Formats: sequence, structure tokens, C-alpha cells
Amino acid sequence: MAGDDVSLSMTLRRAAIAFVMAVSLLLVFVESRVLTCLAVIALIMFLFLARRQLKAVNRVPLLLSVIVLGVALSRGVLTEALWQAMDRMLFLSALIAMLGTLRSAAAIAPEVLQAGAYVTNQPASRRYLAMTMGGHLFGVLINFGGLALLLDLVKRSMATPATANLPEAAREARLRRMTLAVVRGFSMISLWSPFGFATNAILITLPGVSYMDFGPVGFAMSFLFIAIGWGFDRIDGRRFRRLGLPRPSPPQGSWRGAALMVAHVLALGAGIVTIHELTSLSFQQALILMVPTYALLWAASAGRRAMGGAATGVVAASRMTWLRLSDLGAEVGVFAAAGFLPVILLAIIPIEDFRATIIAMGLGPVALALGLSLLTVALAFCGVNPIVTASVFGAIAAQLAVPGLSNAAIALAITGGWTAVIGLSPLITTLVIAGTIMERSTSRIGLVWNGPYCLAILFVWLLFLTTLIWSGAV
Repeated sequence: MAGDDVSLSMTLRRAAIAFVMAVSLLLVFVESRVLTCLAVIALIMFLFLARRQLKAVNRVPLLLSVIVLGVALSRGVLTEALWQAMDRMLFLSALIAMLGTLRSAAAIAPEVLQAGAYVTNQPASRRYLAMTMGGHLFGVLINFGGLALLLDLVKRSMATPATANLPEAAREARLRRMTLAVVRGFSMISLWSPFGFATNAILITLPGVSYMDFGPVGFAMSFLFIAIGWGFDRIDGRRFRRLGLPRPSPPQGSWRGAALMVAHVLALGAGIVTIHELTSLSFQQALILMVPTYALLWAASAGRRAMGGAATGVVAASRMTWLRLSDLGAEVGVFAAAGFLPVILLAIIPIEDFRATIIAMGLGPVALALGLSLLTVALAFCGVNPIVTASVFGAIAAQLAVPGLSNAAIALAITGGWTAVIGLSPLITTLVIAGTIMERSTSRIGLVWNGPYCLAILFVWLLFLTTLIWSGAV
């Protein structure tokens, strides 16, 4: 009986979140409050059934959402604000589920394993750069699935005969350096990726800001961060360079897999931008339409190449997506709260009084921007996911309309703090995944191994942001 109950619960969870995904796609083309209400009910049912997946850090923003909703209703908040909050909640919940379709397509695509073998078997002189870019590209395309896949390949590479025969200190150093390269590459998604959570939280939260206001700046800065990380890696590995350790080499032809991964990222990005530019759809609407479409095409292509037929690939990827839907409780909970909270908080917070307080305190645009970055970092150590911080405090900062503090500056403040902390805080999902796979504590990976790098890039970013604001560039 217990097994039947579990199976029924999983089926209901999958059906509920699948309904939310379907409705979110329909709402791109039609406006229906009936559909919105039905999808909200389905989302609440999903979260209730998935409540055992929710840890304290996931439950806090959901509980806060319920409290804020109660306050808003008692104050008679405008109905329009409630509809807007529900729309955003549904969009972000559907987005995290939609990105899973890319992960399923990647699971059957031969180029993914080829690319992983290519980056994990580079000689030490090129390994950091290859794995950082690998972590970046895998993360851009398949998000946490890409992070887990690449870290798993790293773990497996440590069991090869050549690596097993290394001195213990050298083995631990290689594990540490490869782990950090992947985590650092993954963390830089927040700086610029149009498919990333940071970018979409900003675009949906800050009125009037466009991707071009902050994305290209973050993309350019990512190369500086790669250089900083490479410098730390070279210092870490210098004591082993005189030992004459075996020189690994990637499998022959595996570079093609890496090239295909780059092509996938470019093709997906080009498709989203094209839809956005040639139609009246917003960037987020183009994104939520293009992601499952591209995943379907990718799965068909992978099936034709590796499984004997396009239909076989589509069926296999669809089945993996369906099975995985029941396990998304923690992610969906955080994203649902991040969509709901900012809209309702702005409706109940006396913004004019808040602005007067800020002015009375003498806080200018630089102090507020730097404070927003540091707040993102500080709250992440309290278990508050950066997407919640970005959505709530980014929206409040934009409404304050402080002279000299543009929405672009707010966006850059958020992305910089987000990038620095997701490889630092032991409570962030990135390090939880890394710690589980690599069998090291999240504190060891984040604070001990990666701490100096994260503090360095945070300092550089705050200095850079200060310069931009003072010069009037943003």
C-alpha cells in the first residue's frame, strides 16, 4: 500500500507541474485568467505533494510568500497586482521545469560525453581553461544537469590507472583544481547567460531593462574572471610541475563534441533572439517557447545518430523529462516564491517613505549598488537563494528611483554578487551538488578551496561597478 501511495503521489506531481508548463506556453498566446487560476491550483498541489523535498531554505521563501499574501489581502491590495504576481510565479516555475527538457536531450546526445572527455583529459597547462569553459558551456545549455554531468566525469577520471598511481597529494590537488574549474565556469553563467536564472530574474523584475543593458558587460567581464581563476590555478599547481607527472591527452576526435556543444549554445541563443526580434513576443516568452522546441529537435537528432531513429530519441528524452518532473519540488518552490514575492511586496511597502529614509541616511547610488551586491552574498550564507534576493530587493531598488542608480546598475550589482557567492556559500545548490558528487563537504569546496577566488572576483566587481556608476556609464 505504501508503495502504491508513493507511485500515485509521483504521478500526480508530474501531472500537476506538466499542466503548469502547458498553461505557461498557452499564456504566451492567449490571456486567460481561468487558465491562470487552474495553473496556480496545480502548482500549489504540486508543492504540497512535494513538501518532503523541501528543506528549510526552500520553505522559508514559500512561508514568507503566504505571510505577505495574507498582509496584502488584509490591506486590500489591487487585484491587478495579484494577477501579475501569479503570472510571474507560473512563468518562473515553468521555466525551471522547461530547462529539464534540454537536460534530457543532452543525456542521449553522444556529443555531450565526447565534450566531457575532451575537457577532462586536457594536459595540466590547458586543463583549467578547458574545464572552466566546459563548466560554462554545459551549464549554459543544461544548467545543473551539465554541472552534475561534468563533475561526474571528473570523478570518474580520478579512477583511471594513470591517475590512481599519482602521489596522494597530487591526486587531491588534481581533484581540487578540476572541481574548482568546473564550479567557477558554471558560476559565470550568472554574469551574462540569457538562459540563466539570474538574467531571467532581472528581466522579469526590473521594468524597462533589456538584456543588452547588462548582458554584454557581464560577458566581457567573464573573461577577466577566467584569467583570475587561471592565475589561482597556476599558483596551486606550481609545486607539482617539477615532478614529471604523466601528461593526459583527450580521446581522438573528442574535440568535435566540444565544438558541437558550442554550436548548440549559439543555435539556441540565436533562435531566442530571432523570435524576440521578429515577433511581438518578449525575451522571456521567446525563451520559454524555444527551450522545449530546441530540446525536441536535439533529441530527434541525437536519436537518429545514436539510437537508430529520431522518434526513438524523442521518446527516450520525453520519458526522462516526465520521470524527472516529480523531483523538482525544491527548485520549483524557490522559483515560485521568487516570482510571487516582489510584486506583492511592492504593493504593500510604502515606497515613498522608504525613499525618504534612504535620502535621509545619505545613501547614494554607489552605496546602494554595492549594498545590493553584498546583500546578495550575505543572505546566501543564511540560506536565501540569490534568485529570491535578486527578485525582491532588485524590484524594491528599482522602485526607489534614486538619482544616479539606473536599472542597469541594479542588474549589474545583482549579477556580480550572485556570481561571487554561488561558488562560495555552503548552502547554495551549486556546492551541494559538487560536494555530493566529489565526496567533499560544501564548506571545504566553497570556503576553503574557492574562498580566495570568490573574494577576489567580488572585490574586482565592486570596484568595476563603482567606476561605471561614477563615470555615468550605467
